[in-house]
Amino acid sequence: MRFLTRPYLALIICCASLFAIPLFAWGIHWNWNANDQSALLWWFYLLTQTVSKPFGFITSALMLFVLIYTLNIRRGEWLKFALVMLLPVIVGQVAVSEIKKTNQEPRPYVVWLSQTDTEIDRHFYQDAPVQRQQLITQRLVNNTQIPDWQKQHWLQQVDPAFPSGHTIFAATWALMAVALLVARGRWLLAGGVLLWAYGVIISRLALGMHWPGDLFTSIMIALYLSLPAVWWWLRWQS
Repeated sequence: MRFLTRPYLALIICCASLFAIPLFAWGIHWNWNANDQSALLWWFYLLTQTVSKPFGFITSALMLFVLIYTLNIRRGEWLKFALVMLLPVIVGQVAVSEIKKTNQEPRPYVVWLSQTDTEIDRHFYQDAPVQRQQLITQRLVNNTQIPDWQKQHWLQQVDPAFPSGHTIFAATWALMAVALLVARGRWLLAGGVLLWAYGVIISRLALGMHWPGDLFTSIMIALYLSLPAVWWWLRWQS
């Protein structure tokens, strides 16, 4: 059973399990519908908030603390470890900001609104973010179908759908943490981190924020970011 503690094998298995989420959504021809909101929507919102600003900073700090303590990182290596873990997360979020400037893929909730509003359909991403927020507010002011907290979440994210910053954040942390924790035999904690990442990724579908393709590509980006970090750290420790 020694092969089960191999970090790269754990990383690959973790990545494959994350890919299962968008692949399953594709397989069932998933399409977000305001008339078919999940009964767990509020809990998905809480999960997605662990990545949203400013809570994403708290989540990163908590991840670092848990990993440093669990992996018995020596005090003299705390800074080095933090840099190795945080660099992929930061690069991922910078990449998200830059990629979003180059595309106008509408979020599922925007597509839903555009079905009854030609102005949103034609002009939404041509307007400035403040104008987009005003337009969404006007269209939802009398809507009682969508919870107020979900409306506010939409207003905070009026940028294009692709890629998913929340997914890249959660998947990057999950891939790095699972690989390193499994190498130390910390299966229970690794499973907890993986379940958290599942919840965050699924929440992006449930809240009407992303398409399966956004999630798939974002997980791929997270793999590219996390693999070098795991390799560098394990090499320094060898």
